[in-house]
Amino acid sequence: MSKVRVPFSGLVFVLAFSLAAYGVRWSPNEFDIAQEPGTEEVYRLVLHNDSDETVSFRIYVGDWLRDEKGTNDFGVPLNGARWTLDRSFSVGDVVSVRYTVQLPQEGEVGVQGTFRSWSPQVIDSIRGVQRIAIGEDVGRAPAIPGGLVSVARTVEAIDGEGLATVLLTIRGAIDFQGLTISEVYSRGVELAAIVTSEGDFDTINRSNADWINLSHDQVELAADERKEILMMVTTPTDYRGTYWSIIQAESRPVVIGEISGTQVAARPSVGLKVFVTAPGSENLSGEVIYVRERSTDPLTLEATFVNIGNVQLVVKSQVKIVDQSGRTVRDFSFAEYGRDYFRILPGSRRTITVVDPSQAPLPAGIYQAIVRFDFGGDNAVVGVRAFRVR
Repeated sequence: MSKVRVPFSGLVFVLAFSLAAYGVRWSPNEFDIAQEPGTEEVYRLVLHNDSDETVSFRIYVGDWLRDEKGTNDFGVPLNGARWTLDRSFSVGDVVSVRYTVQLPQEGEVGVQGTFRSWSPQVIDSIRGVQRIAIGEDVGRAPAIPGGLVSVARTVEAIDGEGLATVLLTIRGAIDFQGLTISEVYSRGVELAAIVTSEGDFDTINRSNADWINLSHDQVELAADERKEILMMVTTPTDYRGTYWSIIQAESRPVVIGEISGTQVAARPSVGLKVFVTAPGSENLSGEVIYVRERSTDPLTLEATFVNIGNVQLVVKSQVKIVDQSGRTVRDFSFAEYGRDYFRILPGSRRTITVVDPSQAPLPAGIYQAIVRFDFGGDNAVVGVRAFRVR
């Protein structure tokens, strides 16, 4: 079996839409595997082409996450991280972001990166160190790159445990708005942000993409044809909890329109999420970060829940509004897309907005909003917020 990977590239930007609407699908549509650490298993997947035309596919393993609003995000590079800096940069600005990378046991790893400014759009590679190794190139600053916008990489330090601190230095010879930076490593490593300079940092430190080998990296399916794809999963000996990735079947680019004389293309794809869990190692745990009222007419609450365990949680939430006498005056639950629950990955946070379905105004007074998050068994957590209605 060949190991299939697609390196992230910031040099081509296309839109994407799901092939499922066109009759192309995986079965099963999601794979949730319980597999012992240190074992190797082979699973059978089937790619169906229920459409009336022949389609060629590239098949690869990628990373994904859910954002704080519950939307799936497939833009985080495999074995890497992404910074999104929604801010203004001025001529002469020197802006830094710092992060750490835990080196593998061999003590070295390769790294490449790209960046894209939003307006005006400048796309280029990150310059500087491309191999991080103990005792090499530590503290050596790269030559300042030229260009309208530049990003340079420096390894500031590596401690005795193999934890490297990496500095990315951003410079602009022009005023520009917004910047997206992507760093990609030669293998799966644990990355963590130290300084984000007002940006958002995204990475997946519980990816199982490196564990997966596929029997095919390309297939062509005639109308109404299906193809079996073998997936070999080799788990490490010391993993615990749940790790995840996605297997994408992507067709050739399709031109879908034109903007200011530039053609806009899409790469239609259909994905199969793969969850792998070590049996008996599950830790179901969560906490409430905050609860606040956004409005009292109609009553609208916002609450943030964090999954601090090691498996994906299926969470139901219930809201009670209690007056000063201790009487419950409102009792309702959160729902979206016709479901009374949401899913949240390990290490992620989810912010929900809950509106009182009665729409009836509360009388003037002081109340407590009690938001309960229930994710199985006796594991429920509660957030409380006092508020006043005038």
